[in-house]
Amino acid sequence: MEINYLMTGKKQSIIISWLLGIGVLLMVGRSNAAAQATRFTEAFEREDCWFDSPIAILSPEIECGYVTVPERHDQPNGRVIRLPVGVIRAKTDAPNPDPLFLAQGGPGGDAFAIFPVLVGQSADRLNRDLVIFNQRGTLYAQPSLLCTESFDAAGDILALSTEKADTRSLAALTACYDRLTSEGIDLSAYNSLENAADVEAIRAALGYDAYNFYGVSYGTLLGLHLMRDQPEHLRSVILDGVVPTDVNFIEQVAANTDRVFTKVIQACENDEMCRVDYPHLEERFFELVKTLNESPITISVEDPEMGDIVDAYLDGDTLVDVLFQAFYLPDSYAIFPKLVSNLEQGDYTFVQGILPLFAFDRTFSEGMYYSVICAEDADFKASDPNVDGIRPFFAEGAEAEMQSYLDACAIWEVDQLPPSVDEAVISDIPTLLFSGYYDPITPPIFADLVAESLSNAYSIVQPTGSHGAAFDNACTNDILRQFLENPNQEPDSRCKDEISPTAFVEPNALSFPFLGEVNQLSESMWRRLGLATLFLSGVLSSFFMLPMVWLITILRRKEPVVPIRQSPARLLKWAGAIIILLYGLMAITFVVGLAFYTMQAVFNGLANMFAVSGAAAPFFLIPPLLAILAVALIVMVLLAWRRKAWSIWMRVYYSFLAICAVGYVIALAMGGMMTVLL
Repeated sequence: MEINYLMTGKKQSIIISWLLGIGVLLMVGRSNAAAQATRFTEAFEREDCWFDSPIAILSPEIECGYVTVPERHDQPNGRVIRLPVGVIRAKTDAPNPDPLFLAQGGPGGDAFAIFPVLVGQSADRLNRDLVIFNQRGTLYAQPSLLCTESFDAAGDILALSTEKADTRSLAALTACYDRLTSEGIDLSAYNSLENAADVEAIRAALGYDAYNFYGVSYGTLLGLHLMRDQPEHLRSVILDGVVPTDVNFIEQVAANTDRVFTKVIQACENDEMCRVDYPHLEERFFELVKTLNESPITISVEDPEMGDIVDAYLDGDTLVDVLFQAFYLPDSYAIFPKLVSNLEQGDYTFVQGILPLFAFDRTFSEGMYYSVICAEDADFKASDPNVDGIRPFFAEGAEAEMQSYLDACAIWEVDQLPPSVDEAVISDIPTLLFSGYYDPITPPIFADLVAESLSNAYSIVQPTGSHGAAFDNACTNDILRQFLENPNQEPDSRCKDEISPTAFVEPNALSFPFLGEVNQLSESMWRRLGLATLFLSGVLSSFFMLPMVWLITILRRKEPVVPIRQSPARLLKWAGAIIILLYGLMAITFVVGLAFYTMQAVFNGLANMFAVSGAAAPFFLIPPLLAILAVALIVMVLLAWRRKAWSIWMRVYYSFLAICAVGYVIALAMGGMMTVLL
């Protein structure tokens, strides 16, 4: 487990809808920033932007480029590195002069994967520039410390038992370390102190006199180092999912894991409907974990980028790890009871959907992660974990968890930072501390500890939030806006007390593989949607073509009409027309109905994106009926060719319709739509 970066759950929270079959996404339109005179210095080297993610369509216009900095700031004439930076201009002719810098977590996360969409449409963009940057060693930085060796081994590692997987992972990490050091990269230079100096260099290159800093997860640790070492130009600081400098998060992982499972289970117990729908949830969950540990299983998961289907080993410990990672996502507590129920029945759809989000993340810089962690937080013994008062299950695995860090850091040899980095940061810079009540790794108490030495700090706990609570909703956005407008005045946060918790997913909710693919934004999902769109468009062409042909036939008719019962050719034609039109109407009904329930799920909370309401069940009767109609249409077409009925062009067109009908059914089957109700 790690101080994970702002998870892809934030990506899903901006997906408004997907329309199965025709592949329509309701996108938020771009807004062009008002023209402004540039203030950038020559140190900012403009380049085309780098991202090609599907959700980049949602992003506003970004001015991209690189800032060159020393690999070690105390050696200005030594080796240099380049940092990717993007600026979203304020949408006003008179913006506030102090931008908001946005730092991702990890360490090693990619800021450009989410921030352009997450904050690009935010209210504060009206008032000030937003500066997005990737930290040294991360994706798009030059050099990057991405461990391609781990990416290449990911599929193999998933299929291995825990002990063998750890051995294979360490072998990949060793290969990565050897490659990077052979390239002359000083891995000890990729630490929080150099990182903080980079932020100041970016500010100078962009020409800003003062700036506001937002950091999430590890980005909060970076923000604290900035406050201590580079405070001169900081106007205000926002720390979201707070990591204290004077607390070693690794030693707290077991206790925090126990805490988040306790909070999630208690939330269900405190909800009358959830308590009735999912009785004895805690006992059932840990019995499930025990059963999987005694009898592990193998499930199939899809690599969302490559489209490969691979085996994944699943025992109880792995399930706990997967769920711990899932709790980084907003509203994930709301699906936990339903998930336990599904797993008891042998339904692993959720795990198959969520596991690839973590296992196949090729944007995360593992090298940067270990360069930071091993220099700053590896000063502990495996026997040091905080296990007081936690469940034996989590306490028993704590020492092994800590040993895994020590094993990795034994490979990733970097210089230790001075003990001063572990001291509490004392500052009077205005600071807003955000925490999520259900945060699995940086609980609200971490923010309380940091606030003790900050004389001008305000702490906000989002009652339904997870890891990264800012930008979650209108309330947190308004609190953030108030703070940026007047950092020296405590923002009015009463709106958080009115935030309604996400409803727990109902027992009869439906889960199916395609929902997981949507949440992964997998390439195979886009291909399947494209094919489904193409095939369904072909079927729906009949709604225009057949009436037009019928009308032309009526207008050109010169002989009396032969009754249908006396003309096998006319009977076939009418049967074919009825079948294809009925097919099209049913397909449209399926698309509209499922889109409605998906939109409803999105607005009810992210967790519901993994399961649609049980009221949608009748719509899943449609795909098998479409399969029957497709077979009937094929029979009609074969009979028409055999008997040479109709004109050849009409036979060709009906053959085209039959191919489209069969293709659409296959696309639905590949998305798991044919067996949802089984």
